Amino acid sequence: MGNESSRRNAARSNANNNFTRQNQGPVRCPRCRMLLQPPAGHDRFLCPCGQMLQAPQQQQMRVRCPRCQQTLVPPPGSPIFRCSCGTALRAPMQRGQSARAIQRVPSGPTPSPSAPGGGEVVDENMMPDDVVANQLYRPDAEQWLRNTGEDGHLHWVRLLSAKSEEKISSYENKTMEDIARNVNNLTSEQMMEKLAVMRIDTSDAFEKSELVDMLMNCRDLLSKMSIKQLKAALDNTICDYSTCIEKQDLVVRLSAVGWFGEGYFSDGFVRVFTGTPSNPSLDWVPAAKFTLDPYYKKYQIRTIEIEEMCSKPFNEKVKWFRKVCRDNKIKWEDGRVHIKVRRDQLLRDSFMNFNRLKPEDLRRFLRFEFLGEEGVDAGGVAREWFELVTDQCFNVDFGLFEYSGVDNICYQINPSSGIANELHEQYFLFLGRVIGKALFDQQIIRAHVTQPIFKHILGWPITMEDIEFIDPQVYRSLQDIEACEDIEDLYLDFTTNIEVFGETQTIPLKPGGEEIDVTNYNRQEYMQLKMKHIMLDRTKSQLAHFLRGVYDVIPEIWLSIFDYRELELLLCGLPNINVQDWKNNTIYKGQYASKGAKHKVIQWFWETLENANQEQRARFLQFCTGTSRVPVQGFRALQGSDGNIKTFNIVSIDLKTCMYPRAHTCFNRIELPLYKNREQLVNFVTQTINMDPTGFTME
Repeated sequence: MGNESSRRNAARSNANNNFTRQNQGPVRCPRCRMLLQPPAGHDRFLCPCGQMLQAPQQQQMRVRCPRCQQTLVPPPGSPIFRCSCGTALRAPMQRGQSARAIQRVPSGPTPSPSAPGGGEVVDENMMPDDVVANQLYRPDAEQWLRNTGEDGHLHWVRLLSAKSEEKISSYENKTMEDIARNVNNLTSEQMMEKLAVMRIDTSDAFEKSELVDMLMNCRDLLSKMSIKQLKAALDNTICDYSTCIEKQDLVVRLSAVGWFGEGYFSDGFVRVFTGTPSNPSLDWVPAAKFTLDPYYKKYQIRTIEIEEMCSKPFNEKVKWFRKVCRDNKIKWEDGRVHIKVRRDQLLRDSFMNFNRLKPEDLRRFLRFEFLGEEGVDAGGVAREWFELVTDQCFNVDFGLFEYSGVDNICYQINPSSGIANELHEQYFLFLGRVIGKALFDQQIIRAHVTQPIFKHILGWPITMEDIEFIDPQVYRSLQDIEACEDIEDLYLDFTTNIEVFGETQTIPLKPGGEEIDVTNYNRQEYMQLKMKHIMLDRTKSQLAHFLRGVYDVIPEIWLSIFDYRELELLLCGLPNINVQDWKNNTIYKGQYASKGAKHKVIQWFWETLENANQEQRARFLQFCTGTSRVPVQGFRALQGSDGNIKTFNIVSIDLKTCMYPRAHTCFNRIELPLYKNREQLVNFVTQTINMDPTGFTME
């Protein structure tokens, strides 16, 4: 009783500090198979399906002090405690596979514990609430977290949204039924491929009927494998299995992956460098298999420091980043670079000057001079140079970039840039260096690029939803393909069409793609190859040189503390958002239509934005429209995915449907719940502003 009381008191204390301390691991409802996090301090709780559940009981944890070798029992609810010898210790934290929380570890070398479950010495200046893992579990939102793996490198961890979990569960639940209904329609080769994915030995099967029997009883066969074998089989796919807690979960997941195909269970993809530094190229790997910069140690930055900074507010991240840049800037007395350019040949002269510089020279002080003009560069000349050079590089007439498929505000890489400019790869390298130097020297770039480019810079996972920022029509087409009951009725093959200066060309998505029909059996492979073509393959040479240029100045790990929306704010600066102009150019729908701006919820909403600072307004604008940039003509000129004016609009939804605002970025629309009072609206809108971008429910 004493321990339970202490646990509940600790939970209440943490709630007051806006933290959620996870005392119990996630559990799966046996009725609806939804993965749930038990409420802190509650042994019994209800699943949304109505099933009453019992939270798992934690076993008493014992740790050994590495200094005095005493065996200790950590106080309930206290991840940080002190040994009687005076050493401050951090207890090992039990972490569910589906809920990877961010936590700190010692800032100095940690003595190795002499026994399993040993406590770790922590910094004496770190208070308990300062090191508690902060996990915000939002079942309506999908998240990506950077987590330190067993190899000491940073890896991506995906926290499934309720929608993703429901989709995966639906496939898992109908696997055996679907096998029984369709197994006889497969050839022996197709059956053997599916069994090979499950790592079920077919060497003794000589008849088709034996293969059928193996598939019909695949879960019984998989149950005989060890957990290690099941995970090894899943590791050989692009499937995400972080939500699988028990062995039976792994069995169910592997059987579904083997039967339906790994594409239904995959997570995002991250670009990786191939080729050589002088001739870089890109490929991509599943996010779960991506490792951030294995050579991070040469920058004297520990992965745990990055993991810690990822959870900090934006202003603290900026302070950390600025300090790292200052510490690595070559001193004035150790040499600087003087760049002279002609105003009428600005881009050409700048291009030639930057190409002669070595990567280390880009961290020196740069002094710019416009030939024939008097003036000392005390900062103003540099600002003008960055502004003019980037304006020319992003000018669509120059050929490197084109307007995004959503609006004429953001830019995306032009796949045909090589036709427009034969030196396009060198210019992308040059522009990458300019962008990197702007970040290094705290310069502002006026041009905004599409969200996927910011993701590529950060090595952030790319998902199917990102296609909407490039080509909304293709995105909707892929959604229709996924929902189609019989894909063969569409008569598709593994090719795609591209348009080069008005001429349509057909290219294969894989070798021999012209001869391969898209079927229900291979539709997921087709969709992933289509996504890879749009998001990477058609611009991978340009993107590789651009990223190499950025990393010549700013190592990737320095930027990894930011999310892609924060990177846009860091590079492009905070816009001056006029809330009154925003309000004057807004349309109201649903229950808000009759009263408009006079509706009490709408009044609370605008008052909340008026009380927000420019950073918070910018982040909310990003949430609503996909970018923090406001058109020159103001909010009346906002564009939709079709390139036409699409006025910002607010639609009412029932509070029972969703507690947080929901955004439809391509339509400049948010769904604002009908909150009961001002405090409720302020709470959820403020959380939306401050949340990680992957925490938003975006479509």
